[in-house]
Amino acid sequence: MIANYNNASFIGDAIGSAARQTVRDIQVIIVDDASTDQSDTVIRQYLSDLNDTRFRYVRLAANVGQGGAIRRGLAELNTPLVCFLDSDDVWYEHFVERHVSAHMNADFPVALTFCDSHIIDSPGRLAAGTAWWFDYMYDPPNRTIDPLHIPSVDPNTGKLAYPSNKTMTLHGRWSIDVATNSMASMMFRRSFVDLVLTPQDEDLRLFVDFYLSTFAWLLTGAIAIHEVLYAYRMHGDNNHSNGTVLGGTYNSSATSWGPKRDSVLRLIDSVFHQNADTLRGAFGDFHYSQAEAALRAALRPKRSMALRRLLATAGAKLSKRRASGTSGQR
Repeated sequence: MIANYNNASFIGDAIGSAARQTVRDIQVIIVDDASTDQSDTVIRQYLSDLNDTRFRYVRLAANVGQGGAIRRGLAELNTPLVCFLDSDDVWYEHFVERHVSAHMNADFPVALTFCDSHIIDSPGRLAAGTAWWFDYMYDPPNRTIDPLHIPSVDPNTGKLAYPSNKTMTLHGRWSIDVATNSMASMMFRRSFVDLVLTPQDEDLRLFVDFYLSTFAWLLTGAIAIHEVLYAYRMHGDNNHSNGTVLGGTYNSSATSWGPKRDSVLRLIDSVFHQNADTLRGAFGDFHYSQAEAALRAALRPKRSMALRRLLATAGAKLSKRRASGTSGQR
């Protein structure tokens, strides 16, 4: 489904990218969350020109936020797998195909699959060959770069072509330091979304991607698809990623992510306890308790990074002294 709010300039590209999927057996619901720009006119015209019975449109009379718009769209769908395309992003044609294949793997079933993305600007020009936060766990200071990450450049047109990358990684344990990607990168099992998407609309107006992906990673694990299957647009007016690509682990947002992250984690914690019996029944006592413990650990006050490094260095030195039998000597 595609939830839209005031993205008249980009919503047509999003709808077109869904229409070009190699998997044809799909249902697409476009929900306009009471936009105040020309979105309604653009959507109706595009769907009229497309004339595709797989596409349906719902326009909300009042703005309910991302969570409410997604919930309204889900009510129109009866598919076992669901994905949510932000209306300013675009899927590449193999997006659905590759995600369905990942979910149907013969190794381990998960509630969430997510993929890498290109970063594009407002006119659609490529700004970065990856979202640096995709599958981000740590940042070693020196490492080799996989040849599959290096594009070839057509000298005549300047177009970039990236080698095919079929790598997938199964992640079975969540921590506060893991990262997936934006909403448009993800595909979920519908039964899972129905189980956990319970907060009121006003409590989840934004960051549904972080809410759902954290819940999924905690309870079932997740599969990272290392292939770039969509383009994430940073156009300057995004609700969150309103920064620019400066290189490195750039700040995609002009505001700090920490307070927003912690707010969503507290919401997840409250849902964990309000729906404890249901979640225990669905996943078992062991998985519920393990997920609850990981979430509680993440919500504890954190020592500063500098203090953690200082303590780690001191601990390493002490261990070395003890190993050499010089503990306490100067």
